[in-house]
Amino acid sequence: MTVETIFMDEKEYRRIYLFKGVGIESVRGLLDTCVIKSVARGEILMCPGQTNQTVYCILEGSLRIHTDSLHNIPDAIFGPGDNVGEMSVIDQEPTTVFVVANEASRLLCIEEDILWSLVHASHAAACNLLFGMTRRLRHADNVSGEDNRIELELHRYGTVDALTGLRNRSWLDQTLARQVQHAHDSATPLSLVLIGVDHFRRFNEQYGFSYGNRVFYSLAHTISDHLRPTEIVGRYSESSFLVLLPDKNLEMAFAIAERLQKEIADAVPVRPDGRRKPHPGISLGVAELQQKDTIWTLLQEAEAALFRVRDAVDYALSE
Repeated sequence: MTVETIFMDEKEYRRIYLFKGVGIESVRGLLDTCVIKSVARGEILMCPGQTNQTVYCILEGSLRIHTDSLHNIPDAIFGPGDNVGEMSVIDQEPTTVFVVANEASRLLCIEEDILWSLVHASHAAACNLLFGMTRRLRHADNVSGEDNRIELELHRYGTVDALTGLRNRSWLDQTLARQVQHAHDSATPLSLVLIGVDHFRRFNEQYGFSYGNRVFYSLAHTISDHLRPTEIVGRYSESSFLVLLPDKNLEMAFAIAERLQKEIADAVPVRPDGRRKPHPGISLGVAELQQKDTIWTLLQEAEAALFRVRDAVDYALSE
């Protein structure tokens, strides 16, 4: 067995079913930690009774499965694009089959911690893993029209942003609509904090999209880690987050915004020489629901507040 740590391009990942519909650049940081193994024909990867912590995605070649004996006819043979080992990784139980290289093969190896991080970061990858396991359990080698319909439904109702693991814009819109209606009906306050990364495209062009994605992921979790259970956050756009604050008036929302701004500033990594790593600026816009507001006018007010803050900072820096 030989091990490679080479860079795979997006086209190669697209050949693997697990990554169907996944934004590869959004999970590139995770995938670059994986290795590629080349195995010879007849090499055994798993045996019954052993623990397994690796999912093997087949890039080239094929793997065969034996449930009883290596001398019996294989129960299944999997080829390029398929993956094996996910069941034992997920349920943490010893393997129940032999997995053997049917021919010389190249395998992308995803360790347990990376698999769970991938599932958390990408709704599409989670759906692919779930659907693949379901299909495997049904002993279905071919995907029927009904199976395709179910798979599409799994993706359609996704509510999680692939990069950050936060709720996505679709979920935010639906939730905010309900919150606005409730606030109007009950005459209770509702406020928003819109957190935008300043000039994020320019930042990505300067430092690279992979680094930009890591920064954005870090921001997402800094924000979510410093919110209370009733304070709801999701990814609002390519470069911003939206925090929903039910039962909070404008004064309370400003206090929360200030708290988040401080936490974000304190979370910027510092190098051993005392210098901070490159990070973009952050602007926050705060808005409170008025009786005349709809979901859209409330969002527009939050966006306008954010742009006023950003413009003021840009003007001050230009002086």
